[in-house]
Amino acid sequence: MAWWVPRHNYIFGRLTLGAGWYPDYQLRLVRRGHARWERPVHEIAVVDGSTGYLQTPLIHYNYRDLSDFIARQRRYTDYDVRVLLDEGVRPRFYTSYTQAARHFWWRFVTLRGARDGLHGLRLSLLMAYFEAVKYRRLRRMIT
Repeated sequence: MAWWVPRHNYIFGRLTLGAGWYPDYQLRLVRRGHARWERPVHEIAVVDGSTGYLQTPLIHYNYRDLSDFIARQRRYTDYDVRVLLDEGVRPRFYTSYTQAARHFWWRFVTLRGARDGLHGLRLSLLMAYFEAVKYRRLRRMIT
């Protein structure tokens, strides 16, 4: 048995409800010996048994400031590039631009980052930027 818990993410000191940051369900309260974790970054638990959903959110102070955000995104980007290399992804010269635009649209429009105003716009742009960085680095490693 395990429980999915929604998360209130505080990014740069602000509660962030759009752009995919809420409800941001996390698997917690897992019975010992009934789950295994996959992936070294942004772990995914595979549960042997049933799961339920809790309603009260966990408070998560995610990124303190812009420098903390950039440092962690660089680490995540390194990991993502290795995964894409292992999967055999071969980006074209324009992939970083198209993926960044797609990611911005997904965060700001589809996942309603606009509901957080300027804060949501800034986060959506930052996430799109690091999506572009990821594909540029991947292309550099392949060519």
